[in-house]
Amino acid sequence: MAIKNRHEIVFVYDVKDGNPNGDPMDSNKPRLDITTGVNIVSDVRLKRTIRDHLQDTKSDIFINGEAVTATKRAAAVLGEDPTKMNPENTSVVSKNLLNKFIDLRLFGGTLAFKSEKKEKSSDESESKDKKKKKEKGISSITYTGPVQFRFGRSVHAVDPVFTQGTAAFVSQEEKGQRSFREEWTLNYSCIAFYGVVNQNTAEKTLLSDEDLKKMFEAMWDGTKDLITRSKMEQLPRLLIDVVYNEGGNFHIGELDKAIELKSDLPDEKIRGIEDFALEVSKLKELLDTYKDKIKEVRYMIDSRLKLTLDAGEFMIEDLLPGKTKYLEK
Repeated sequence: MAIKNRHEIVFVYDVKDGNPNGDPMDSNKPRLDITTGVNIVSDVRLKRTIRDHLQDTKSDIFINGEAVTATKRAAAVLGEDPTKMNPENTSVVSKNLLNKFIDLRLFGGTLAFKSEKKEKSSDESESKDKKKKKEKGISSITYTGPVQFRFGRSVHAVDPVFTQGTAAFVSQEEKGQRSFREEWTLNYSCIAFYGVVNQNTAEKTLLSDEDLKKMFEAMWDGTKDLITRSKMEQLPRLLIDVVYNEGGNFHIGELDKAIELKSDLPDEKIRGIEDFALEVSKLKELLDTYKDKIKEVRYMIDSRLKLTLDAGEFMIEDLLPGKTKYLEK
């Protein structure tokens, strides 16, 4: 059964001595807002983390990183090339794909199907209408994803570091000299993502509460599992899920901006969560203001993360009294 409640999500994680999301068009440098010095991470990067963990835990995903066309991917599941199917069956095909793949239920997507082999006409004078008729089939399916994330942004300015070193192998054997490698990293970045789950769209993609539970688990555990050279010390720190009352289309908006980093150090000198606290007074004020529209507030938190309310120590269980609980994985 599709979800009935709107959700608002804030997800905070950090990375040390790594590159959370390199820009392949700019020497794989960490993405930056050049005006503010804030680190930017695309929503696609977060969705990749989620998809990878879902796949690792045996959930079926459509966009799995394999270099194949949407046509071949769909045909492998449907047992038939969608471009050869009757367009009248589009809704059936669409539902079959949604039932199979959790990432389509979560994030949607546009699946453009193209015939792998075009049949050559034996009659050069064959009319355009006849050719069109031959090529008729399911050409595309579009799903609007109920789960949407904005680009993640660090809650402080960051300090990019450029490093050079020698490569493990020579570029050409006859030269006998190793080439140089170059890389960009960040000393530290604490990143906040904001997202919304639209229950109206969820009805069309069949998104269930169980799907959301798996997504939250993938956000938390998948971030930990990104054990690569550029993301070795990447850890989830805080996840907040505001669940609104059933039957409404209300959400507060921009909850990530209601969380502020407070530190005695300049932003560029911050090197870990021991150097700061997250001030949540604005967030609590918003939740208190709209508490009658909120069913519950669910959370995951790293016990090492310090939260403050008006500069005093704060426990997340008190974010919305009587309605705040731990988000079970």
